[in-house]
Amino acid sequence: MGLMDYIYRIFGFESDDVKVVKKKNSAPKASYNLKISQKLPDEIDGIKVFYPEAFEDVKEKIELLKKNTPFFVDFRACSNFEKNKILDYFHGVIDVLGASEEQVDKNLIIFLPKNMEIERE
Repeated sequence: MGLMDYIYRIFGFESDDVKVVKKKNSAPKASYNLKISQKLPDEIDGIKVFYPEAFEDVKEKIELLKKNTPFFVDFRACSNFEKNKILDYFHGVIDVLGASEEQVDKNLIIFLPKNMEIERE
């Protein structure tokens, strides 16, 4: 009779059939494609919102800054590596075009063309 058998008998387990098994916790699988799993807005206050998943998704967005059109970029759908790559690219373009950016939320940034700024209330 081992120590565990003794403990089982103390708690009222008389048979030797008792077996302790650790339950495996399986983490729920997260959805990485936020465009499908959640309804995300296409516009915020009339300004387009883009949800890039990779660097290739944003190259053509620079044309909007050239045409004096502001836009939001929401980084919820991409990895931190891709986010940093995209931001580095935009920072270079912003410097050349004289545009600016404002961080609205943790993963939401608005890019503003030259001579445009956010009016704060």
